[in-house]
Amino acid sequence: MFYIFFLIFFFTLPLFSQPSFENGYVVFKFFAPEANSVAIAGDFNGWRKDDLLTKDDNGNWYGKFKIKPGLYQYKFIVDGRWMLDPANPVKVENFNKTDFNSVFVLSYDWKILLQSEPDAKPNPEDIYPKTNRIYLNIIWHQHQPSYLDPEKDQLQGPWVRTHGTKDYYDMASMLENYPDIHVTINLTSSLLYQLDEYYVKRLKPYFDPKRNRIDTKRYFKDGVKIDPWIDLMLKDSEEFTDFELGYVYKNSWNCFSVSEVVMSRFPEYEQLKNKDPKHYTPEDIRKIKFFFYLANFDPDFLNGKVKLANGFEVDITDLIQKKGDKYYLKREITEDDCNRIVAETYKILSAIVPIHKKLMYDPVKKTGQIEVITTPFYHPILPLIYDTDIAKICQPMDNLPERFSYPEDADAQVKKSIAYYQKIFGRKPLGMWPAEGAVAEQIISVFVRNGIKWIATDEKVLARSKPENQPFYYPYSVDEDTVYGNKDEAKSLLIVFRDTRLSDAIGFTYQNYEPEVAADDFIRYVLSFAPENPFEERLITVILDGENAWEWYRKDEDGKAFLNALYRKLSKLHKNGQIITVTLSEWIYGNPMRGVKAHKITSHQELEPLWPGSWINANFDTWIGEEEENLAWEYLSKVRKDVEKLKIQRPNPFVDLPKSGTKEYFEYKAWESLYSAEGSDWFWWYGKDQTALGGDEPFDVGFRTHLINVYKFLQKAGYNVNVPEFLLKSILK
Repeated sequence: MFYIFFLIFFFTLPLFSQPSFENGYVVFKFFAPEANSVAIAGDFNGWRKDDLLTKDDNGNWYGKFKIKPGLYQYKFIVDGRWMLDPANPVKVENFNKTDFNSVFVLSYDWKILLQSEPDAKPNPEDIYPKTNRIYLNIIWHQHQPSYLDPEKDQLQGPWVRTHGTKDYYDMASMLENYPDIHVTINLTSSLLYQLDEYYVKRLKPYFDPKRNRIDTKRYFKDGVKIDPWIDLMLKDSEEFTDFELGYVYKNSWNCFSVSEVVMSRFPEYEQLKNKDPKHYTPEDIRKIKFFFYLANFDPDFLNGKVKLANGFEVDITDLIQKKGDKYYLKREITEDDCNRIVAETYKILSAIVPIHKKLMYDPVKKTGQIEVITTPFYHPILPLIYDTDIAKICQPMDNLPERFSYPEDADAQVKKSIAYYQKIFGRKPLGMWPAEGAVAEQIISVFVRNGIKWIATDEKVLARSKPENQPFYYPYSVDEDTVYGNKDEAKSLLIVFRDTRLSDAIGFTYQNYEPEVAADDFIRYVLSFAPENPFEERLITVILDGENAWEWYRKDEDGKAFLNALYRKLSKLHKNGQIITVTLSEWIYGNPMRGVKAHKITSHQELEPLWPGSWINANFDTWIGEEEENLAWEYLSKVRKDVEKLKIQRPNPFVDLPKSGTKEYFEYKAWESLYSAEGSDWFWWYGKDQTALGGDEPFDVGFRTHLINVYKFLQKAGYNVNVPEFLLKSILK
C-alpha cells in the first residue's frame, strides 16, 4: 500500500524534463526504487511490452533508443501497470480514445520538443534537402465486412454504399492528376461482392439515365432488396411507419451515423440531430435521410461537376452550396430530390471498378498506376482459421478457446478471393493483404500454393521474427519450409513490413494538423531514411485503411488537401529521383521505364520462422483471448463441427453458383454463411478492446445471423437439423 501511495504521490512531481537526446540516442529515465521491473512501450518500438529499462543503484531506470525524427507517443509499464511519464507534462488521447499517452517530438535538428505538434511547417514550394533515392510503397486498404442477411437477401448495413460515394472512387481517381505516383489499393472480396452484386446489378435495371432517376414504381413492384436506406430514400417520408423511422433515427445504425467532424460541416443536418425527435415533421424526416446520403458524398461531388470513369457525370451543385467551410441546402428538399440522389449514388458506385481497371498496373506492359490486390474472401484472421492454437506462441498468458483448426477453410478463403478477383479484373492477383496483416509461418504455404507472390504485415511482427530486430525498410523472403537458407523461388513469398509510426500518423495523428504541415511531416520522415550509400535500396511501406481516417480530419475536409499536397510533393521528388513510389509487382518484376530493377524473391534476407501476429500488437489479442471473443470462437466451432459431421461437399470456388432452389444451391449458401462468420470483423468488436461508434450489438447480431443461416439453408437442402438455442443468445456481456 505504501508503495502504491508513494508512486501516486511521486507522479505529481516533475523532477526533470524528459526524454533527452544524448550521443545519438533518445534516453528515457524513470525513478522507481521499489519497482521490480520498468518497461517502456511506444511508437518507436512498436508498443512492445518487453523493452525493459535498466536500474541503477539510486533507483533510476534508464533506456535508450535509436529513433528517427518525428512525433511519438509512449507510456511506462511499472510492474505491469501502464503509467504516464511524470516528468513529461504533455499528453494526448490515444488512438482508441480510451486513455492518454505521453508524447514528444524529436525534431529534424535532433532536439527533444515536449509538444504534441510535429516538427514540420507549411512547405508549398516543396523544397527539400537533396538525398539519395528511397522507394515508397503505399497500400490503401479498402474493406467492409459482409452485411448480408442471406435469408432476407438484403444488406443490413449501408457502409459499402456510404464509403463507395465518399472514398472508394476518389481514392483511385485522384491519382490521374499525378501520373508519376504509383500505389497499391486492396479491394477485399467481401467489399467487391456487395458493391457489384447488390448495389450495381440491382439498381441498374431501374436507373433511367435520361431522367437521372430511379423507376420507383417498378423497383417496389419487383420487391428489390439492397439495403434498408435505399428503400428509405425511394419511399415517401409521409408514409413512414415505426419500422422506417427506426432506420431514420431510432436504431443503432441510423441516418445520423456519421462522425461529428463530418456532421459539423452540415449545420442544418446537425440542427436536426439536436432537435427533439418528438417534434420531427415529415419535412425534417425527408431532410434527415437526404443529408445521410449527402454527408457521405466526397467533396469533389459536392463542389462541382465530375466526369466518371464509366462516362456518367455527377453534378448536384443545384441542390447544395458551400459557404466558408460549411454546406447548406439551396432550397427545400423534395422526394424527387431524394430519388435523384439514389441515381447519383448508382452512377458513382458503378464507376468504382471501372476507375480501378482504368488505372490498373500491368506488370507485363509496365503501364498503369495502381496495383490492385485483394484479401482472403471474408477477411478472416487466416492463422486462427488455420489453427487457433497458433495464438499460444504470441499470447502465452491468455486463456484461449477450444482449438479451432480448419486449414482447408483457410485455403478456401484464399481460393475464393482469387476466383472472384479474376472474375472482376480478368486476371489473378499477384499480391494479397492478409486480413489485419495477420500472418504466421504455418499459412505461407496457403499463399504460395495459390500463386500469390507477396504479402505484407506490420514491423512489430518483423521485430519478433528470426533473425530478430531486422530493419523494416527492406523487403524479406519467407518460404514453405522451416529450414533457414533454402532458396526455392517457386516456394517463396516476398513480405514487407509497414512503418507503424507513419501509417498511424495518417490514420490518427494528421487528422489534427493543417494539411500542408501533415504532408511536410510525412516527406521529411521518409527522406530521413534515405541511405547514405547511393547503391543501397531501401523501401518504406505505408499501409492503412483508405476509408476510415478521412472523416476525422478536422482541419481538412475528407483529407483531400493532405492527399493532394502529399502527391504533389511526391511527384516533384520523383522527378528529382529522391522518392520513387513503387508497387511490389514493380519491385519483383522491375519497371525499367521508372528506373526500378527486378528483384528475385530469394535475393532478399530470409525470415525463419515468421512470427505469428497482426498489425496490432504483433499478436491476435484483438480477436481472441477475451471472454466474449473466446465464446464467439466456441459458437463458430460448434457450427463448423455440425457441418463437418454432415459431410456437406465444399463448393468449388471456380465454378458458378448452382441453380437456385436446388439442394446444391442451399448447400452452397450454407457454406457461404459459415465462411462469412469466419470473418475478422465480428471478433474485432467483441471484448473490451474495441467499441463501435453505434454500439457492438449490430455486429453481434450479424455474426450470429450468419451462423443461424447455416442451419436454415441446410434445412432447405433437406437436412434434419435445428437452429441451436445458444445461437439465439447474445455473446455481449
